[in-house]
Amino acid sequence: MPKRASLPKAPLARKITVITAIAVIALAFLSASAQADDTETLILFDPAGPENPESIVFDRHDNAYITLALTGEIRKIDRHGQMSSLAFLPIGAPCPPQPTVALGLALDRRDRLYVAISACDPSNQGVFRVDTETGDYELLANAPSTTVWNGIDVHRGFLYAADTFDGLVWRIPLNGGIAEIWADDPLLKRPPGAMFPGPNGLKFFRGEIYVANSSTGTVVAIPIEANGGPGTARVAVTLPFPQGCDEFAFDVHGNIYCTTDPFNTVLRLGQDGSVETLLDASDLLDGPTSCAFGRRGKNRKNLYITNAAFPQFTTLFRPSLMRIRNRLPGAP
Repeated sequence: MPKRASLPKAPLARKITVITAIAVIALAFLSASAQADDTETLILFDPAGPENPESIVFDRHDNAYITLALTGEIRKIDRHGQMSSLAFLPIGAPCPPQPTVALGLALDRRDRLYVAISACDPSNQGVFRVDTETGDYELLANAPSTTVWNGIDVHRGFLYAADTFDGLVWRIPLNGGIAEIWADDPLLKRPPGAMFPGPNGLKFFRGEIYVANSSTGTVVAIPIEANGGPGTARVAVTLPFPQGCDEFAFDVHGNIYCTTDPFNTVLRLGQDGSVETLLDASDLLDGPTSCAFGRRGKNRKNLYITNAAFPQFTTLFRPSLMRIRNRLPGAP
């Protein structure tokens, strides 16, 4: 059975409620007058916290959820701009060489939140499900202690997870059960001596699972066959060398919006091979790790970007949440 843990309600002093930040966030979330290609910094996080925002997702009500990688905290920003701590997941204290981080996020059709974590305690290594109202959480499935599940997404009763070290895609039933290797393909592997992770971000789109292989600078697409198994993997897009995609989002036409972390770019990658740089270091990017479109109304054209500003990469020490107004809405 999944392990359950109920978080105590956070005392008022732990609630993150900053009036100026709320005003700025609310304006950004609700504004109908933003111009095309307008870029804003919405939140500056505290690098001494350490507050390093890793991943972001939006639920169907346009509430946002962000992982703070090095503390295991899940921040919730409601559609009115109110920000609070939803949960602290048990990543544990740092225990090198095992990374202790909160990573990918996903939501199911009931707006239950899923979080991939790499924990010091092997019994906590894997994916947790979090109640977005109460912050209560349970372990959905354990990952092997030798690897890290990173990007995750949900499709038709299963959660799919990118295996960063072993170059695999795993599948886990949402109703509980044993994790199984779903895809094992050479295109997912990390070349010997590669400086960057292998499978990183993962998203479902139009019948395929897309996986960013950061170590090869590619995004790999794997069809889901009628029997639920994987079809033949292909390289959907290739990034300009030496950049690699961390996480990514789709617009309605299937263009991929890719964050490149230490390379400080956000790229729009067309499935025709075209590449456009939307943002770079001159726009105050600082280790962009994830992006997501809003979900409702005009917010569907707003692309939100987390800048993790991880200490090993940053020179600005400026972890943040940014927004760029896009010409196309995100995929539903």
